[in-house]
Amino acid sequence: GHAEELSRPLSGQLVYSRLTHGTWQIWTTDLDTGERTQVTFSPGDKRYPTWTPDGRVIYHTSNSTCYLIASPGEAPQRLLADLGPIRYVAMSPDGGWLTFSRLEDGFIANTDLWVASADGAQRRMITHDPGIQQDPAWSPDGTRIVYMGGRGYGADELYVVTADGTERRQLTTNRARAALPAWSPDGTRIAFNSDVSGDHEIWMIQPDGSSVMQLTQTPGLDTRPAWSPDGQHIAFTSNRSGVLEIWLMNADGTDQRLLEQAEGGVCDPAWR
Repeated sequence: GHAEELSRPLSGQLVYSRLTHGTWQIWTTDLDTGERTQVTFSPGDKRYPTWTPDGRVIYHTSNSTCYLIASPGEAPQRLLADLGPIRYVAMSPDGGWLTFSRLEDGFIANTDLWVASADGAQRRMITHDPGIQQDPAWSPDGTRIVYMGGRGYGADELYVVTADGTERRQLTTNRARAALPAWSPDGTRIAFNSDVSGDHEIWMIQPDGSSVMQLTQTPGLDTRPAWSPDGQHIAFTSNRSGVLEIWLMNADGTDQRLLEQAEGGVCDPAWR
């Protein structure tokens, strides 16, 4: 029956940042077995991990440098070093392309989105806008990228742009912060963080800008949604208990519960 469906065990692998002996390091949890593995060990904070389609991990450091690492403890490979400071690198579903936010002329308040081939040989800037363009996420079919575009005055809105930069559509018009979008595996919905209610919560919107829905409603920070591979659940960062933890909910916002915790805190989940 229905109850069995709801209690279906979680599966897949979660990657996240965990405060480890004073620095944020990358960890994974195998949701089938519960086994936790520390992936990075070097000094300095490592945040915002994402999965590549073949199971490697991309993360970035506090000095806006991005790395790719294939297995725990091995030497990470710096991505696109010749482009200077870049952030929020995400690999396309087919593994062929990277999208990322690049600091223009070294100004932290002016970044644009770029796309580059995975080998770095081809690259192009796909936004040419004032302010900060960041948090890019690929559509499951690899044709479009949703991102946060910041135009100042707290107006960080969501936009969708084609991967070649030719068409752009604004999704939100809240005059509030909308950020950290995550595309559902079936391509029909985008989860994101917004403070339009006065508090940082997780929201949902369709890729055409319709059907906006609030999923969390808890004092504190609820942010950085990450879809389960089957589209049934969303993991997210929350400090509702007083420390950063990774929480889980059904994709409609019901049954919110703790998924991952550690003494120093955990955040920035991604799921494959």
